[in-house]
Amino acid sequence: EASGVARLGDQLLIADDSTVGRYFRVQLPRRPAGLMLLNDLDPEAVRLKQATLAIDLESIGVLADGRIVALSERLRSLVDDGGIVAEYDSLFSEVGKRGLEGLAIRPLAKRASRIAVLWEGGYPDTGSLPGRLRTPRAPQPLLPLVLVHDLAAHGRAGRLKPASAVSTLELDVPHLPGEEPAAQRFRAPDLVWTRLGEDWGFLVLISSQSAGPNPSYDHHWLQRFTSEGKRFGEPLDLAKLAPAAHAGANWEGLCWLEAGRTLIVVHEAQAKLPAAALVVELPVEWQCRGEGL
Repeated sequence: EASGVARLGDQLLIADDSTVGRYFRVQLPRRPAGLMLLNDLDPEAVRLKQATLAIDLESIGVLADGRIVALSERLRSLVDDGGIVAEYDSLFSEVGKRGLEGLAIRPLAKRASRIAVLWEGGYPDTGSLPGRLRTPRAPQPLLPLVLVHDLAAHGRAGRLKPASAVSTLELDVPHLPGEEPAAQRFRAPDLVWTRLGEDWGFLVLISSQSAGPNPSYDHHWLQRFTSEGKRFGEPLDLAKLAPAAHAGANWEGLCWLEAGRTLIVVHEAQAKLPAAALVVELPVEWQCRGEGL
């Protein structure tokens, strides 16, 4: 599985939501390009010292002070070798198999970090909802939600109070035509920081699905958003960038390969589709200065 990815020098760090207590490390090829099968890169398992907290890992990142942190969906917490770095409010709890999925980090002065965590949104899985929350009506999709907060070098936020956040915002994901539950609606599995002119915003991986008895997963796009959560420009369709066999892959994580210019996008393993990483060079008009990414 590959639910999240981060670059650390000449290596990729891979979060795996099916493995408890560990993440994986692979060596980047000298000139990474195209599609790379992750299991062909001799992945090395790295056990976190606080392995009991490293459950249901959906994303991974590197703080400005050098610490490797992973995002636990089930604990709604950011964890490292020393334990919990930040525990997020109940607003970000997993509901109907929808929870915290994405993590983006950029450096601030004095090795502090500005952190964005992403609650994915989309259609809740009604079969996983408590009985009192189930309804005979068609399920309503939920907008993805981003929380931004700062963390001092070597600091720990503990239980983060909402008032301590820099911002909390909903992402105005595209609304595709059709009515629930057959219509395609977007969830957001991961994000990175990006420059939008002189301002900061987000480049977000968004994936669509229907909510019927046999859901389909039709669109996997990259979309930019402002720091207020508004869409910025048109999306990129991963189906047009990936090899044909991987056009319908469940893309789950992304990180910068070359800051501001080239991305790594990873997907989970599926039947006859081993986990892979795709190198995506952004269009010139999407590229930005890499400072602070």
